[in-house]
Amino acid sequence: MSGQVISQVDKTTDCTEDFPYTDIPALIRKLGDVDGFVRMHAREILICLCEPAVPALIETLADDDAQLRWQAIKVLESIQDVSAAPALVQRLKDENAGVRWVAADALVRLKRAVLPALLEALMRDFDSLWLRQGAHHILHVLKDAGKLNQAEEKVFKALEEIEPTISVPWAASKALESQRSR
Repeated sequence: MSGQVISQVDKTTDCTEDFPYTDIPALIRKLGDVDGFVRMHAREILICLCEPAVPALIETLADDDAQLRWQAIKVLESIQDVSAAPALVQRLKDENAGVRWVAADALVRLKRAVLPALLEALMRDFDSLWLRQGAHHILHVLKDAGKLNQAEEKVFKALEEIEPTISVPWAASKALESQRSR
């Protein structure tokens, strides 16, 4: 079966074509292949398959293999499906620094759509240093792009305070409240 996946991966050149081989679980397994070429092409096919691949990719974010989590996030980053935001926010707490970093980058690509999931996580898991660091990065990028409202900017500022575990959940709650009232 793996030879069949590889041969179909190697033949893929255009996202507009229908793929003769679209076994999503097999393609996701190929994201963990030792051959970088195989990983790259599996990623390309999954990106082209788009939304149908998202649920399986989200499941993959809980895999024990950090490389596989990283690869799945790179695919989700390209697909930019907002339904993946809560799972990507959870990866901001991943034990692997590379996975945390790529998750933050994927979340930045979602722009404002990431904010509800991020703010909810900051209310719930405010004691996670890694979550706060990732949230700070994301909010910093959005702030610099002029994408945050006043309440959201307060969350960014709270993340920079001496005692963020006290101010962040409150600021995140207020920002989420302001979003819901619009």
